Amino acid sequence: MLTTLQQDYLHMLSAEMAKEDSPQHIRAAAGLALKNTISARDRPRLAELQDQWLNKVDPNIKTQIKANALQTLQSNNVRAGSSAAQFIAALATIELPRNQWPELMPALVRNVGEGSDSLKQSSLTTIGYIAESEDLDLRESLSQHSNAILTAVVQGARKEEQNEDVRYAAMVALGDSLEFVRTNFENDGERNYIMQVICEATQSSEPRIQAAAFGCLNRIMSLYYDKMKFYMEKALFGLTIVGMGRPEDEVAKLAIEFWCTVCEEEINIAEENEQVMESRKFMERPNVLTVL
Repeated sequence: MLTTLQQDYLHMLSAEMAKEDSPQHIRAAAGLALKNTISARDRPRLAELQDQWLNKVDPNIKTQIKANALQTLQSNNVRAGSSAAQFIAALATIELPRNQWPELMPALVRNVGEGSDSLKQSSLTTIGYIAESEDLDLRESLSQHSNAILTAVVQGARKEEQNEDVRYAAMVALGDSLEFVRTNFENDGERNYIMQVICEATQSSEPRIQAAAFGCLNRIMSLYYDKMKFYMEKALFGLTIVGMGRPEDEVAKLAIEFWCTVCEEEINIAEENEQVMESRKFMERPNVLTVL
């Protein structure tokens, strides 16, 4: 076990992060310091920190720290909520694959459906951070939550959402989550609804939401190109042409990138077809030894 002083330090950081009357920079710094106690870029060091959290921190202290982190997501202080989101995502990498925090994803989804605007935004940001992780064990464990994740991010991304910060956070989280919703994209009705929400977001009056929406479309073209012909004919051509003409550089760039992605996919398909044809020609050639 860690010493009492070390564990008190962890708890103190989480309490400072959750303290609503603390200065913004102090809360953000506390969240970052807490994240750094369980996460590192160096893999041996990361394994050491994860083992320390799993085996050397008192379970009661863990419970209090996680409660403080979830409480911080409710804060109107955006920086505090963002730091809590980063810590929760780092902790999810450790605990979700081991089924040690089963209530986390349901809680985040519930926050998006029922919470205040600040809680919705921070919870969507957390979902996005979790979904963008490259940890293979975490990504596998997220598959069981794909429906809940999709429900939350699509709900936040709809045009009916009045808070632009919430809608933007939802669009970013949706882009990070697209790889986990392959089953949903196989369903025509669900795919149509997802595409409707994203297409509507490209027409938002808020440039960052437009950019996030075009980013989602680019990601979708890479992942699900075989499903996109109908949408390209009905909507995407016109939307991207309008997007290319937008005065905001980021929006125009991503709209252009959409067609770069289309070209890449078409080149890949052409190369694969060529390889198949060459393979067939080879198989159909007469066996020289047999002829002789």
